[in-house]
Order: sequence, then C-alpha cells, then structure tokens
Amino acid sequence: MGTSQEMTGAVDFVDSINAVAVGAERKHFQATYDSTRDSPSLAVVAVVATALRRGPQELTPLQSVLDTDALDELTTESADGKAGCSCVTFCYEGMEVTVSDEEVTVAKTEK
Repeated sequence: MGTSQEMTGAVDFVDSINAVAVGAERKHFQATYDSTRDSPSLAVVAVVATALRRGPQELTPLQSVLDTDALDELTTESADGKAGCSCVTFCYEGMEVTVSDEEVTVAKTEK
C-alpha cells in the first residue's frame, strides 16, 4: 500500500487496533486487529470512521447495511482455527471495505 502515515482517532474504542495506516493520497487505509478481542464488524466501523475523519456514531449503522453477525462469523477463526472465508469485501459509506480475521482494508471508491 505504500504507507505514508498512521492515524488514530475513532480506533480508540477498539482495544486491539493501535493505529490505521494511511496510503498515498489518503485513498487507502489499513489496520490489523485481534479477532479474539474485537469483532470484525467493530473493527470495520473504527477504520471507516477514521478514514472519513468522523465519529463512529456519525456513520450509517453497519447492521443496516449488512448482517454483522454473519460478517463476524465468516471472518473470525472457529475453535478449530479455521475462518469461514479468507476475506469479505463490501461497500460502506462510499468506501470499499475488505475484512479478514485479522485485517481491515478500506479504499475510497471513485465517484
């Protein structure tokens, strides 16, 4: 991604995310999280809010866009160490979001 800086902010409410890496021209954002401590859906909200420089409460509730329980189940490792999917990609708040069991990547979509 060619990280040029890191941001904090909205990630404060997700214990396992320290910062969001910001790519060139503020078009790509990436954060690693611990899915044993925080849900993937919570990590998504934190990274998108940070990318948009908005508070999480200012975003459309993620559960009104997709089934957050399904997202969490698909991208979290099960007791046998396997995740349901390697990653899930969807659009949220004008961003393309890709989430796995340990990483959230957000890219601004072209209008």
